[in-house]
Amino acid sequence: MSDSAFNGSTSAPPATHSPGQAMNELRQPAIFPDGPMDTWSDVDSQPAFEVPAEGIAVLDRILTRDEIRLVGAIGPEPFTMEQARSVLSGEGTPWPEGLLEPFLRSAYARGVVQLEDESFTRFRIGSFYLRLEVFALSEPEAHLALPAETRESLDSWCLREYVASLPDDVRPTSDRVLSLQDTLAVIDAADRPIWLNRCDCRTLTGHCDKPTDVCISFRNGINTLQHRGWSKPLTKDEAKAVVRKADADGLMHTANEDGICNCCSDCCYLFRAETARGTRPWVWPLAESVAALDPDLCIWCEVCLDRCPFDALTSLDGEIVQIAELCRGCGLCVETCPTDALAMVPRSASL
Repeated sequence: MSDSAFNGSTSAPPATHSPGQAMNELRQPAIFPDGPMDTWSDVDSQPAFEVPAEGIAVLDRILTRDEIRLVGAIGPEPFTMEQARSVLSGEGTPWPEGLLEPFLRSAYARGVVQLEDESFTRFRIGSFYLRLEVFALSEPEAHLALPAETRESLDSWCLREYVASLPDDVRPTSDRVLSLQDTLAVIDAADRPIWLNRCDCRTLTGHCDKPTDVCISFRNGINTLQHRGWSKPLTKDEAKAVVRKADADGLMHTANEDGICNCCSDCCYLFRAETARGTRPWVWPLAESVAALDPDLCIWCEVCLDRCPFDALTSLDGEIVQIAELCRGCGLCVETCPTDALAMVPRSASL
C-alpha cells in the first residue's frame, strides 16, 4: 500500500527541502508560544483534516503548535501563503518575514499540507490519515512510543478507511501477486525512476518482525513520499537486491503500475482488506499463477510449510498436501524447495 495516500505527477523536489531540514524545522518552538491557539476541537471538527475519534488523543504528538493553528483555521479549499500568514499571525503581530516558507515546507514534508501545483504557492490541508502515515514512516521510533492500545486502534481505523476507499468491484485495484522472477522482470522493464520507501502497512500495524525498508515506488510527483523527501533512490540492481532479500526473509511480492510491495500476511493492508471484503483468495490481489507439487520429487522435508504464508501446503499422513484454493501464487515455497518438487504454473483458464 506504500505511497497510496499520495498523488501526483513527475517533478523535481521543492527547492531547499530535505528530510533533515524538515525534521529540524518541526522541532522549533511555536512562533507565538504565548499567543492565541486553536483548541483541539477546532482541529478535530475541521472537515478538511478528518480526525477520527481514535486520533484525538495523539494530535499533540503528531502536530506542532503552529500546525494546529493552521489546520484549525484553514478550510478545505486551496489557500495561498498570504492566507496562511494571516491565520498564523498573532493578534497585531504579523508572522515574521522569512519563516513562513520554511514552515510550509516542513508542513508539506510532514504530510500536514498538500501542494496544488509545482509552484509551491498554492496549498491544501492534508488529512489525519495522511499525516499519521507520514508520521509513522518518517518518525518510526516516535510512532512506536505511542501506547500499544493506541497504535492498534489507529491501525484498525486506517484499515477500515482503506477498505472503505476501495471501489465496489471484485478487483478494486490492479495489484497482482508475483513470483520472485516475475518481480525482477518488472524492475528490469521499469522506465521510471525507482525509489525505496519504508513499508507503511508493517510500520502502522507492527504484527510481525519482518523488514520494513522494502517498498519500491515508481512515483515521484508532487504529494508523493519522494517529493516530500522521505524516499531513497535505487538503481535497478539495488532494487532487485531489495526484492531478493525480501524473498529470502519470507515476504511476498505484489505489484501495480506504481511500484512493488514486499508483503507479509500479518500486516499487509491488501491481504487484510481481502479478508475484510470477503474476497475469494487469489482473485484480489490477482494471482495468475499457482504452485504445483510433483509428489514424485518431494522428499517431505517440510521447508515449504514454513515458507507458505497462507497454509496452502500442509502435512497429512507423512505427505505434503497442497490446497490450491488457498495458494496466492507468491512462489515463496518454490524458491526454497531443495528438489524442485514445486513449480509455478498458470492458474486455470477459467480465471
